[in-house]
Amino acid sequence: MRIEKITILKLIDHWVGGPICIALVLLYRLTHPFYRTYEHVPAKELPPKKILILKFIGIGSITLASSIVNNIRNKYKDTKIYFITFKENKEILDILSLADKVMIIDAKDPLVLVKTIAQSLVFCWKERIDIALDIEFYSKFSTIMCLLSGARWRVGFYLARYWRNSLINVPIYFNNTKHILEIYSMFSSALSVDDQDLYPKEISTTDQDKAELVSVLKNYNIFDLNKFIAINIHASDLALCRRWPLKHFVSLVELFFRENSDMKIILTGAKKESFYSQEFLELLPQQHRQRIIDLTGKLSLRQFLTLLSQLPLFVTNDTGPFHLAKAVGAKTISLWGPGSIDLYGPFGREKEVQDVIYKRYLCSPCLYVYRTKAGYFCHGKAPCMEDIRPQEVMDLMKRRLSQKNLKSV
Repeated sequence: MRIEKITILKLIDHWVGGPICIALVLLYRLTHPFYRTYEHVPAKELPPKKILILKFIGIGSITLASSIVNNIRNKYKDTKIYFITFKENKEILDILSLADKVMIIDAKDPLVLVKTIAQSLVFCWKERIDIALDIEFYSKFSTIMCLLSGARWRVGFYLARYWRNSLINVPIYFNNTKHILEIYSMFSSALSVDDQDLYPKEISTTDQDKAELVSVLKNYNIFDLNKFIAINIHASDLALCRRWPLKHFVSLVELFFRENSDMKIILTGAKKESFYSQEFLELLPQQHRQRIIDLTGKLSLRQFLTLLSQLPLFVTNDTGPFHLAKAVGAKTISLWGPGSIDLYGPFGREKEVQDVIYKRYLCSPCLYVYRTKAGYFCHGKAPCMEDIRPQEVMDLMKRRLSQKNLKSV
């Protein structure tokens, strides 16, 4: 059985990070006997010179967190912002231009992991970080990195656990009845940033990006993107039960081709998801398979973003590409079950071009941080996803496509 990378990281975080956190708590309490927490950082009196942001999991979450950086930069224009993240997130950080420097943690093997952690911490010590924002969700690893960064002010989500609230001295309330963009705004508020734009940074595509995409698409005989829609059948390792069943995607494809004889479908995904895309294609009859262009693992992130910005519609599960699509202004139909549309779905004006389908089962959403494992009560079968019918997705697609604005790369 294939063990997902995220599962391994969670096990390491728990079994290795736990004892390290306890040791650090004891040491910190001994060396700081008058330790206390604060409601905010005294940033107005002492404008921060250097801020460190830690976020390791979720390319979509990093995209949403750009709202924090936007607001901080608007308030403290001379402040340098540094970012520590896993290697796979560097490209989106470069595209968003969020940081003056990005430090990479490479988890490909234990030696490289230790080396890159050490390099990142040495950089932080040399730079003398003023404030560290741990926007990861209760990770012991991020808590450790936050403390060892040497930052005097350590801002992070509050958790009533000894290992957490003893190492974070400016706690942020994770109010899961609010949207994540509202929750993220609390980090900016802790730095005395009052007037805030809650929306994440928009991603613009250049003429060069479009020219490079055209060059790639020619290899697949794709010339007019108005004749295509894209479908993402995947979900990240964080919770695979967010995937709509393949049999439903097959039925959706059949419905779509029956009503749109002149259109085709582009299948998207990361390289590591190619096997799942192939599994899906093998379920389709030959006549439908011929009208699907499989670009799983064939595009760079920048090319993928450019593609989304040019397509009339993107159908996706609740996963990172949904947030990327929003960032480039694409029209989407997203399918939800274990995740929460109230927490991570379209926000405010985004709802004008973003449709969601969500059945609101009594046990859904179950993908809540530090509460339970996604799909725990249904053993990963996700009836909340199973209950989404292909015809209702098709009905939304027809409505959105009837409103499409012609685009051209």
